[in-house]
Amino acid sequence: MKLPTEAEPIMSIDLLDAPLRVTWELYTEETPLSTKNALRVADALAAAGVFFVTLEERPLLHRGFGEVVQALISEGCQVQVLCEGTEQELLALKPALPLAALWLNVGDLVTAGGVDRAGLDRLLEQVRKSGYDPALLLVPNRNNLLKIPEFLELCRSRGVGRIKLPNTKIDDSFCPFAAERLIRPQDLESLRLKLGENPSACRQGLSLEVHDLFLWELFFPEGGEGRSEYGGCQAGNSLAHVDRLGELYPCSSWPVKLGSLLDQDLEDLWQTEERFAVRRQIAAIPVGCEGCRDYSLCMGGCRGLGRTLNQPGGGRDPLCPGPRRLSDNP
Repeated sequence: MKLPTEAEPIMSIDLLDAPLRVTWELYTEETPLSTKNALRVADALAAAGVFFVTLEERPLLHRGFGEVVQALISEGCQVQVLCEGTEQELLALKPALPLAALWLNVGDLVTAGGVDRAGLDRLLEQVRKSGYDPALLLVPNRNNLLKIPEFLELCRSRGVGRIKLPNTKIDDSFCPFAAERLIRPQDLESLRLKLGENPSACRQGLSLEVHDLFLWELFFPEGGEGRSEYGGCQAGNSLAHVDRLGELYPCSSWPVKLGSLLDQDLEDLWQTEERFAVRRQIAAIPVGCEGCRDYSLCMGGCRGLGRTLNQPGGGRDPLCPGPRRLSDNP
């Protein structure tokens, strides 16, 4: 996206390269927004023409959940909801909610010890009884990475068609322990060996969405379509994130506040120097990517994780082992 100069008109949100997708931590046990303030945030998102809103953490437990969903969909937003699978959430899951998708976070069911098949079966049965066809979300980390092929096979056998492997979030809950669990390049090599000569087979019949390019390459070695929304870092362009207090960020992996949606309109925050500074950083080649033959395809990967967690690697995506030279094997 070209950044405006003083002599150029500022691009409005509805003229972005792709529809703006927002993740929003609607509910946490620590100081959730009141229903009144949550509706103020919902109105700000709807007024800006945001097309996709994903309500995260445990949004079903927010007292104003139904009102927030209605406020968003009444203005044309497609609402997705993340569910952690707790008993409280499942009791709050009412049938026939007008959701674009219901995502089940199964991070507790896929560990280094394997996949909790009985636990996953119980969760799927409960959600399906409520009338939903759930999709599954698993944040890859060092503990569960090598269990992903087993997890995908189980999804296929249980009739789950849609799976997402998103990037790690960096928010106020992020801690050194979480950093220690981040995937390293050598972990990807272990997964590559585990997948064998036909890695595409493990995703056969599944709609698999993989956020990080370097992990995606292992499951999609033939390339292909389906990564248009990940064409370079989209933080502060077609991605944004709202935390539990209503603060706006470029994305959930870029911990720089742009301002509060309780105080300013999203359109105004989108035209601030803070947001333009983010896009300028993304437009610049990270030091750790200089000379890479594939930079035009990768664009540095996840730039939020790179700048925050991979300064020793020159700010490139933490899953990247280093620049690929022309002399390297493709």
